[in-house]
Amino acid sequence: MLRTIVCDWNGTLYREPLEETYFFGLCRQAFWRAARRGRLDKLAGLMTRGVRCLMRYRAAKGEPHRVPEHIAEIVELLNPAVFAGLRREELDAYTRRYARRIQPMLDGRLLGPLTAVASEKGIPVGVVSSGCRIGIEAALAEAGCPVTFVVANEFRMDGDRTAGFEFAVGDNKCDLLAELLSQRGIDPAEVMYIGDSPQDEACFRLVGMPVLSFWARPDLRARLAADGTAFAPPDASAFEAYLREAAG
Repeated sequence: MLRTIVCDWNGTLYREPLEETYFFGLCRQAFWRAARRGRLDKLAGLMTRGVRCLMRYRAAKGEPHRVPEHIAEIVELLNPAVFAGLRREELDAYTRRYARRIQPMLDGRLLGPLTAVASEKGIPVGVVSSGCRIGIEAALAEAGCPVTFVVANEFRMDGDRTAGFEFAVGDNKCDLLAELLSQRGIDPAEVMYIGDSPQDEACFRLVGMPVLSFWARPDLRARLAADGTAFAPPDASAFEAYLREAAG
């Protein structure tokens, strides 16, 4: 019997594989702030770091097995120039705007059935992701999807300002999921995990009901479906039928 549903975020519930709208938006905000203040030195530094980040971003899209490594390097580049020093209210206001903007990029084929079954059956839904926690929570709240927990990366705070973005959830997702289920006393065999990437494969093998997202790469969907690692629903109705059967 299904007791808990855990989802990945990027490439699963949310179309973008690297959450680029959120982080690039913060970069644009930093750029225009420096431009308004006439900070040519700051602008030059941002452009230099931006070019290096773009190279890492392109590398990450072409090397799915090395995504956490590339993200860690992007965060290291952007922390001192973009992610540190934001006022809390500024970050919160930006995140709310982002959450409204990306609603068309959420996958209703998954969110619709998940929201309905969670409400009808009282089954908790959570997210374990290498994305940004506050962005994930805001987007799902805007979508009306009830989420019990989100385990993801965080902004570190120093008083009322950010000290930087801490990238602590990457290729260790399976360990974090196992710890979470242990803390909650949940048998992994009673868990559905929905993911899309090579970083999710260990999670698929941990739980009793692994499911591939609709946005998973076709080669990954074909391989994991063929070897029985995960269910790859062909459409929304097939996913909903699978989910309702598991929920009993």
